[in-house]
Amino acid sequence: MSGRGADGLRSSTHLGLHAGADSSARCHAYPDKPPILSVTLGRTNVSISPAGGAVTSDHVEFSYTLLAAVNDYLIECERLVFAAQDAAEPPEDLAA
Repeated sequence: MSGRGADGLRSSTHLGLHAGADSSARCHAYPDKPPILSVTLGRTNVSISPAGGAVTSDHVEFSYTLLAAVNDYLIECERLVFAAQDAAEPPEDLAA
């Protein structure tokens, strides 16, 4: 959260992570505990788990929002990679 609340300024944090070849993501699922989403970038690890230790409908809604954002990120990454590949390929009439 950021900006002004009814009681004044709210705390805020911005954390930028730059994904490289050593990045990974994993969902740790347990039979009787909430899951933990873990994103590792080099020697940095970020975990997401339900506040209060219980999954609520709010957390399910956040999970869908996170999924949509990750999907948008994937689409943009693919678009850039495919555009770069297309630019690197010679035109067919010159390839022969």
